[in-house]
Amino acid sequence: MKRTLLFAVSCLLVSWVAAQEKNKIIGTKQLNDFDYYASVNTLEKVKDKDAGVLRKLAEGYDMIGNYPNSEACYATICKRADRIPNDHLEYARILMKCQKYVEAEAQLKIYSKLNPKDSEMDRFELLNESLEKYSAQAATFKVVNAPFNTDQEDFGPVVYNNKLLFTSSRKKSEVVNRKWLGNRLSFLDLYLADINPSTNEVNNIQPIPNKKVNKKYHEGPVAFSPDGKQAYITRNNYAEKAIDGTRHFSLFVSNLVGETWSEPEPVVFNSNDYSVGHATFAPDGKTLFFASDMPGGKGGVDIYRSRWEDGNWSVPENMSSINTSANEMFPFFHESGVFFFSSEGYPGYGGLDVFICVYKDDDLRQIRNVGAPFNSPGDDFSVWMNKDATTGMISSNRAGGKGNDDIYTFSMEKPFAFARNIRILAKDEKGNKLPGVWIKVKDPSGKELATLTTDANAEATYETSETGSFNIEGGKKDYFESTEKVVVTDESPENLPADLVLEKDPGFMLLVQVLDKKSSTVLDSVKVTLINNMTGKEEGVFYTNKDGQIKRPIYDKKLNDRVSYNIRLEKKGYLPKGTTYNKELTAPGVYDVSKDLSLKLEKMEVGTDLAKAIDLKPIYFDLAKFNIRPDAATELDKIVAIMNEFPTMVVELGSHTDCRGTAVKNLELSQKRADASAEYIKSRIKDPWRISGKGYGESKILNGCSCEGPKKQPKYTEAQHAVNRRTEFLVVKI
Repeated sequence: MKRTLLFAVSCLLVSWVAAQEKNKIIGTKQLNDFDYYASVNTLEKVKDKDAGVLRKLAEGYDMIGNYPNSEACYATICKRADRIPNDHLEYARILMKCQKYVEAEAQLKIYSKLNPKDSEMDRFELLNESLEKYSAQAATFKVVNAPFNTDQEDFGPVVYNNKLLFTSSRKKSEVVNRKWLGNRLSFLDLYLADINPSTNEVNNIQPIPNKKVNKKYHEGPVAFSPDGKQAYITRNNYAEKAIDGTRHFSLFVSNLVGETWSEPEPVVFNSNDYSVGHATFAPDGKTLFFASDMPGGKGGVDIYRSRWEDGNWSVPENMSSINTSANEMFPFFHESGVFFFSSEGYPGYGGLDVFICVYKDDDLRQIRNVGAPFNSPGDDFSVWMNKDATTGMISSNRAGGKGNDDIYTFSMEKPFAFARNIRILAKDEKGNKLPGVWIKVKDPSGKELATLTTDANAEATYETSETGSFNIEGGKKDYFESTEKVVVTDESPENLPADLVLEKDPGFMLLVQVLDKKSSTVLDSVKVTLINNMTGKEEGVFYTNKDGQIKRPIYDKKLNDRVSYNIRLEKKGYLPKGTTYNKELTAPGVYDVSKDLSLKLEKMEVGTDLAKAIDLKPIYFDLAKFNIRPDAATELDKIVAIMNEFPTMVVELGSHTDCRGTAVKNLELSQKRADASAEYIKSRIKDPWRISGKGYGESKILNGCSCEGPKKQPKYTEAQHAVNRRTEFLVVKI
């Protein structure tokens, strides 16, 4: 009895496991066959759902628009040990569709850490900040659901000869009404309607009467050539299926012959193995843009370009300047030069967002999210715009519509513009606005491009269609002149803010001018670090201008007060230098540090004595001794810093004595001091072999103060002897 019971339980268990595997297989096949509703119902029956099943469920729910269920699946996956980096990316995309942008940004950051090689994620780093910027910079739109929408799919509008053509799955009057498994709606057909060009009122909607166009599978959308004599239709490929049984989309062209449209014929670059569709013409009529998932692209679906050459279309060219590893589709090229497309590969509000760019220098540039309410958390796509460039139509499955996809009309105050406005706001260091500031806009070479003055709101605007760097200079009486650099790129928004901060002239100013030691020419781009010794605080890091200068106001001081600054100078290829400036403010005006101190930098080259170049203080030793004293260590540390800054520099440390004492003893003592100093430095630098010590004794007297010889020597002063007691640090190799 027990054996029979165990056998029965075992059979039930095997049967249960087999049923689970069967549901996985069937659900996966249904998903691959685009039968999303059936797929999620089947996969939900799998009790122990692994990450693979959950991914398929999430995808299925996404495809039928059940975003909360898709989100729940990804939330579960991303807590599992067997998750993969891409799960966090897909989770973020679903969260965006659910308008959970903070959570989406967090998932994108996780994905970036797990997959650092995906450089495209850089643009998503500040998702919420990007959305705020899009909304702030968006044109003023009015978006209205078109009254002729149904509870089915309606999208892909285009107006041709005062007729509206669009794609729809609305119910037909035919006896046989085929439905697509993907959404359980009728297959798409092209519809035609009368449209009033002034009111956009639509009447008399009917399927296109041409039986050559609407067939049993999907048709639409359609694009017309600029001369109106060709129609490029996206439809299922009726000729053959792909190897896996998929009937892909292809482009077909119909020609207007007299008043009759010809039988649509396939375009040369169609294929049974991938989809081609969503065509649009450049205004010249000789360049065709379209979407395709053909091999060799950057992602799922990319936008391509083909040119009409020698009676046929050229090999398609991937528009890599706008394509991403995600999907780009539904291009529309308006005659004004604005290029629309929809993408999931850039920061957006969720799903497909509409982006615009400009066709410039034979490429698409200056990509910009159109913003809300043009875009929504749903899919926004398939734009058509009137000749006035301010009204048109867009397709969207956003919440609040009538059906699956709806057509919306839009209007805007003014056409899209790709010239950038550099909006300059002048203010003082406390944030107070400064009207009446003169502004000069210059290019990097110093060429003046414009002269402006800030208005009553302290604002001035410079408009440019160029990219690159712009120097914004400004000044006003009783204020120091200021410069702000603005960089305009293809990704820059229409309005770029530039805050120009002018500091009030307090009556005292510090001037630092740096020169080359050998040539006495001015040195620009020198890094100047100022530390206020009175407060112990760093006042800032500044860089010298083309005149080798920085000018800084001296605040909170009155006549006869004292100032004290530590000034450090650094420039690539030169030895750094530090100095202390102490001064009493005896009168208002400019205090030029170079009048009291040497602010010359010595270029790093063979033969340079580092001690002289950086004004090193003497290395002192106790009488007849060679141990390193604390004051000597302080100076030697400066050499350590330089040798660490220049890791290939080789230095000879030379120790010299005066003439007092015997030559033999002086040579011996100087060698010991040289060795001790060199060893101190060796213990603190990389590659210690780069410094060696050599004692010269009194063999290299500088001023003729010799204590030995046949003639009686004069009595020398201590100052004369001090000249000869020195430690040199000669650069012998760089």
